Amino acid sequence: MIVREVMTTKLVIVTPDDTLSHAVSLFRQYQFHHLPVVRAASKQAGTLGAQRRTRDSLPILEGLLTSNDIDLAVAGETESSSDMLRRPWQERRVAEVMHRAIMRVTPTTSVAAAAQILVERGLNYAEPETRTLLAGLLTRSDLLLALARALGAYEPGMDLTVELPGGDLAPLAGLLLMAKDLHIQVRSILAAPLEGGVPRVATVRLGTINPAPLLVRLHEAGIHYIFADPFVEGR
Repeated sequence: MIVREVMTTKLVIVTPDDTLSHAVSLFRQYQFHHLPVVRAASKQAGTLGAQRRTRDSLPILEGLLTSNDIDLAVAGETESSSDMLRRPWQERRVAEVMHRAIMRVTPTTSVAAAAQILVERGLNYAEPETRTLLAGLLTRSDLLLALARALGAYEPGMDLTVELPGGDLAPLAGLLLMAKDLHIQVRSILAAPLEGGVPRVATVRLGTINPAPLLVRLHEAGIHYIFADPFVEGR
């Protein structure tokens, strides 16, 4: 899975010359915490991405404005700067408080690599970038949503966890063959957590709400499993 498949492309944007008052209005209207700062982009409705964009039509990325930047600007009015006293925070420009140095990835960066960068650097967002062009925005929320979808959380079904003694994948292979014989759809497979570099268990998302026939076969084959229903557990 790559960044292009999960990033947000319909963005709410601001320009360096926009006032902080305008930015606050967008934060309140859309309930966002980050606004990309761009130039040479259409400002219609304050959004980007309503139409299909080509490389030549992508806006140039200048930086990022966060809701925390607004809070700091408001707090700054208590300082003794005469310039600040003459100019209320609402009239200050986005360029004065935005972040210019932000972490960027490309649309073809793997989601795993992007997630690792966000965690290691303590960030909440990444700008998918083709040179200085803004293609979209990747946030922690996007990553969590992608994980939920990859695990089949939005599809009807149930989770079944099988033990993998010593990292042996035979129990997982047996479960998959049984599911195939029973015409049960497999929506996702997650082999984790790791212990000594090998997975201890595998969680399989099955596209069924009637796992009884599969559970009977697993029991007969001696495959240990844990079913999501606390009243149905095999050993």
